Amino acid sequence: MTHLHRHIITIAITLITLTVGAQSKTSITIDELNVLDNTQWTGELMYVNYSDSREVTLKTKMQIQIKGHKILMSTQYDNEPSANSKSTIKLKKNGAYFGNEKIIKKHISEDGKTTLTTFYEGRDANKPAKIYKTYVYDGNNFSVTKEVQFNDGSEKFVRNRYTYTKL
Repeated sequence: MTHLHRHIITIAITLITLTVGAQSKTSITIDELNVLDNTQWTGELMYVNYSDSREVTLKTKMQIQIKGHKILMSTQYDNEPSANSKSTIKLKKNGAYFGNEKIIKKHISEDGKTTLTTFYEGRDANKPAKIYKTYVYDGNNFSVTKEVQFNDGSEKFVRNRYTYTKL
């Protein structure tokens, strides 16, 4: 094996190691979510109406608890109590999945704000679509933005966005 071949192999191994290392950072631990434990939030939901594509805004409240590797969320809508919901998100595959959503990007800024982007294949308006969710949180603010890209389209658009302030 020539010196050049050894050098190329060394570079290839380094690139593979860096790629695997970068991929392993697209996971989250329950400790990185603890700032949300036992919190109450107030805010609004903005969504794009399916029938006429108009933006609608609703006042909302939310409570979050963490139990083990599960995030329990309870959401109430001031003007539409029939839409109130409870959901559970479980960290899966060593934190690489946030529920059934694959974590594709994570960034924690110097001021402690965490941005988590997830992806899954689903349906929107009864059409197959790629769904992206971006969760942004710190000790005082929490938001979730859902973007949709139809499989037969190239543009992503915001389907809904929750924005909250901690009580």
